Formats: sequence, structure tokens, C-alpha cells
Amino acid sequence: MASKKNPSLMSIGGVIVAVLLGLAIATAVYNPFEAPPPPPAKFDPNDPYDDDWGKLTTADETAEVTHILVGWTGANPRSNPKNPRTKEEARKLIDSIWGLYRANPTPEHWKLLQTRHNEDNQGGPGSEHNKYTCKRNDGLDPKFSECGKTTKSKHARIVESAFGFHLIRRE
Repeated sequence: MASKKNPSLMSIGGVIVAVLLGLAIATAVYNPFEAPPPPPAKFDPNDPYDDDWGKLTTADETAEVTHILVGWTGANPRSNPKNPRTKEEARKLIDSIWGLYRANPTPEHWKLLQTRHNEDNQGGPGSEHNKYTCKRNDGLDPKFSECGKTTKSKHARIVESAFGFHLIRRE
């Protein structure tokens, strides 16, 4: 006696297989999650700043960056530190923020650090997450722009400008 298969069950199974296959292909082709750069083995956030982490040997033509500005009292009339501090205290703070990011270089952690520490408030609420395009004749501080163009994607480096110390993260 030959068994008769139920055609409706076969078509449902075919649809399920097609959907699962489609999801697998879509995930392989479009993955919105970027892996962060790996931190060095056994990195201690208290280790001293290392400008070679993420530094390119030659500058790119353009770079999309975000940053964390930490100023000091009297650095620039357009820069307002959240707390009074000396230049030395500002440098220690930006170094410690760099260590925290390097130990956990994810986009979510970066945004949290920006919210807590960024003193670039010239753009109003939410400006701590502003993006900048570093390129020739961009109107940005030349040291800021050069640092952005010589930083690898998803890495962050420190530079001093007329506004204070910037921790610049390349997008």
C-alpha cells in the first residue's frame, strides 16, 4: 500500500525551508553589526596612552570621525569644561577615557563615554555625538583633521588642539 503525502504539509515545509534559506542568505549578505577592533591581549585601562594603537602610516584623503573633547580652565573661551581643571588634569582624564575605550572598543561603549565626558557642546543638546568629516580645507583645527585622517576605522587617538584634548574615533 503506497502512502499518500499530504500536499498542504509539503507546501508549508517548502515555505519554511525557503524562509530559512532567505534569512541565512540575507544575514550573510547584509550584516548590520560590525565587529569592533580587538583590544590587545591583557590590556589594562590604566596602561599609558599608546599613539600607535590604530595609527595609519599614511593619511587618508577623508575620514568620518566623532570625538570626546576634554578642556581645561582657560583653554579657550569657546570651550567650557564640565568641571574646573588644569591642563595636566585634562590630559590625565582624556588618557583614562582612551584606556576605557581601548579595553571595550564597541560603538555602544563609545557613545556612553561621549555622553559622560564630551565637552563639545557648541551644537546644543545631542551635539556630543556630532560627526565631522576630516578632509583638505575642512575648516577644522589642522591637528584634529590630521589625527582623524591618520586613524584606523573603529580606533581612537588623542590630539591636542586650541580647544583642549580630543579623543578622536574614526567611524
